[in-house]
Amino acid sequence: MPRSELLGRQAAAVTEYHYDGGRLTHTTTTWEPRWLDEDLAWAKAWMHYQANKCPGCGWQLVESTAMHNGEPAHSFHVPDPLRCHVCDARKKAQEAHEKKGAVVRPEAQVWVVEQVD
Repeated sequence: MPRSELLGRQAAAVTEYHYDGGRLTHTTTTWEPRWLDEDLAWAKAWMHYQANKCPGCGWQLVESTAMHNGEPAHSFHVPDPLRCHVCDARKKAQEAHEKKGAVVRPEAQVWVVEQVD
């Protein structure tokens, strides 16, 4: 979908009415292009951005692989991980379910997590 449509633009249409001797014979409706030049530029930029992401971490390769005088141009810090309590509760429930021996095709199971407080 073009970016301009996501932002609310509606394509304009012009209808021409064709008459023969005062009698309407047919109409011709011409729509403006769905994809404007600006939409194409945004789409190309997004595709370029996606194509240049590291598959492992998602950072832009131009940043994550940059070198200066034979050394990495940037240093990176990885802080301690956060614990998602929703994922933790789901994982505990999955492990308890597996211990019961009732797991058949686990990839087909849908786990819903509900907040209780």
